[in-house]
Amino acid sequence: MTHALSGALVGRATAPRQPRPDQLSLGERTWIGVLGGTLSDGDFVVALFDHVAYLENHRGLANSLLFMPLWAWLLAVICAYALGRRYPWRAYYGVILLAILVHILGDLITSYGTQIFAPLSNWATGWNTTFIIDLWLSGLLALGLLASLYWRPRTGAALGLAAVTALVLFHYTQYRSAVELADNWGREQGYTEYVAEAYPQPWSPFNWLLVVDRGERYHLARVNLRRQSPLVMDQNAHPLWRLRETYLPVTQLEWRRHDQFGTAATAPLAREVWAQEAMGFFRWFANYPAVQAIDQRNGDQCVTFTDLRFQLEGRDSPFSYGMCRSVEDAEWVLYRMRSGGRRQAL
Repeated sequence: MTHALSGALVGRATAPRQPRPDQLSLGERTWIGVLGGTLSDGDFVVALFDHVAYLENHRGLANSLLFMPLWAWLLAVICAYALGRRYPWRAYYGVILLAILVHILGDLITSYGTQIFAPLSNWATGWNTTFIIDLWLSGLLALGLLASLYWRPRTGAALGLAAVTALVLFHYTQYRSAVELADNWGREQGYTEYVAEAYPQPWSPFNWLLVVDRGERYHLARVNLRRQSPLVMDQNAHPLWRLRETYLPVTQLEWRRHDQFGTAATAPLAREVWAQEAMGFFRWFANYPAVQAIDQRNGDQCVTFTDLRFQLEGRDSPFSYGMCRSVEDAEWVLYRMRSGGRRQAL
């Protein structure tokens, strides 16, 4: 929805005041912008056939700055032919190109990682300013569209895009404050080799996951940068809403240590699984991989890893993968951990 809204606003904000006969009308630019803004998410169909391939390629070629002109041209040609050649493909191209660009920027502000130089490189970068679902950002886009529809088409759309840009810049200031907080804690502990990072969290631009990365050992804390005292929620509130209380004031942080391979007793088995060729995709994907569970009941051995950057308190991680074998010398089998502790073979 957010990408569709941003595509619509781009189409309307850049519309000519008096379109020529060979140019799209304001309404046509709107829905073409929606189409271009959502095109890059079409790679979700890969997940229907191969989840590992999806993880490796989501936000890959479809989000590549190098391939962006090609995708825009292909969609422009399809639109021109599908609509009876009412307009030449060039009439669609500019709108679609801008909508795809704004989509890529909208993905870059999150923490997932976007392969902007695919296929030359699978480097996946993210700016970590904005949570993957931000109701304030989506709301500003919706208000911009309403202003464009019922007030001034170009000005309303431009104001909506400007408001979202200002919001993301504000998010960046909070990101810098969060990273500084993590960095200060690392120095206070006397650590000499570490990387401080912060990840946006749900419900508020002041909620952050702080990370001090020491190689195979991570220290994590959840903070609300503006809260003066802990928030106590109604125990009957929805679990997602209750997540708000897990973010503590700056002065009351609770740092938790996570070891990538678990305890000394479990580390050899965890390292063996981690080194398997089939886990290569997750070694590439995960920023903070850590053992989530080790199950050695009934002669089976199962080791599950998760990426701590996506772990919300009390919630199942959307990115947990591992391997099982039935006997000591049996072949390891890859699986994905689903909600409720169910293993899905991959």
